[in-house]
Amino acid sequence: MKLHQFRALVAIADSGSIRNAARNTDYSPAAITKAVRELEEEVGVTLIVRETTGITLTQAGQVLLEHARFTMAAIARARDEMEAFVSQRKRTLKVAVPSWLGMTLLGEIIARFQTLMPETQLEFFESFPSLTLPKLRDGTLDLSIGRSYSPAPAEFNQLSLFSTGYAVVARAGHPLASCRSLQELAGASWILSRNYKGEDGAFQAAFQEYCDRCAPRIHISHSSAVANSLIARTDLLSLMPWPMAELLVAKDGLCVLPIRDALADAEITITYRRGVPLSAPAKCFIEATIAVIRESEHSTDADKRRFFHTVECLLKDKDNIPAEG
Repeated sequence: MKLHQFRALVAIADSGSIRNAARNTDYSPAAITKAVRELEEEVGVTLIVRETTGITLTQAGQVLLEHARFTMAAIARARDEMEAFVSQRKRTLKVAVPSWLGMTLLGEIIARFQTLMPETQLEFFESFPSLTLPKLRDGTLDLSIGRSYSPAPAEFNQLSLFSTGYAVVARAGHPLASCRSLQELAGASWILSRNYKGEDGAFQAAFQEYCDRCAPRIHISHSSAVANSLIARTDLLSLMPWPMAELLVAKDGLCVLPIRDALADAEITITYRRGVPLSAPAKCFIEATIAVIRESEHSTDADKRRFFHTVECLLKDKDNIPAEG
C-alpha cells in the first residue's frame, strides 16, 4: 500500500466523486482512478462503488479509509515534528476537553503549557465520547480528556485523573424540582449528550432502568452551551457531572434535584493512542495537566476547594507520562 493510494481513497471519500477528488488534490482523474484500482487489486476486495449519485465506499473501503486517514495524519505529524526542528514552524496540538474543565483548571494548564511550548498552537474540541473516539482513531485528535471508554479499546492508553458523580439538573422553579426518585420523573423530557440506550457495563444502570421503564422523551445535544441554554429556558432535565452542575447552579441559577437513586460515578481520563509516539507538545500538555491537578488538589483557594469537593482525584504519585504512546 502506498501513500498516494491512501490519499486518493481519502479524497474520494471526502468529495464523493473522482472528478471532485482530482480537484482537491494535485492528481488527475485518471491518476485517482488508477491509484484506487491498484489498491483494490492489492487488497483483493472492492473498495468503491460507482453510482448515479456519486461514489460510495464499501464496508471494506470504510475500514481501509480509517487506516488511510490515520496513516496520513501520522505522516503529517512526523513532518510537523521535523519541520519544527528546521524552521521552528508553529505546531498545533489538538485536544478534546469537557466544558467543566475549561471553566476550572484549564486556564492554569494552558498557562503552564505556553511557558514551555510558546510556539505551539492549541486547538480545542468539546469532549463527547461518541465524537472524540473516531477523531482519536484517525489522528484528528492528539489527546482527549473525558469519560473513560469502557471497555477500554485496545489501541488506546488511558491515564485516570478523576472520578465524579452525576446530578439531575433543572431550571430553578421547575415543577419537578422537589422529586426524590427517577420514577417520579416519568413524564419528563431530557436533553443529554448521548443516548443511554445500550450503555455498556453498569454505567448509569439506574438511569437506564428508568429509561426502559418510563420511556422518557430524550433529545441529544453535542454542545454543552446549547444544552445548558435549553435547561435554563425550558422544562428539559439533564444529567450532568457534578463539577458542571455546581458551576451552573451558581452561575445560571439552575437547581439539582434531590434524587436518591444511585447514579454511578464516571472515571475521567486522558486518552491517547497506544504504540504511537507522543509529540513533544502532547507530552508537555499531559505533564502540565498532571502538575496543575497535583498542585490544586490541596489548594486553599475557595474555587479549587469547591471543585475538588465534586471529584475524587485518581492520580497516583507514580503516575507520569510514558516515554512512548
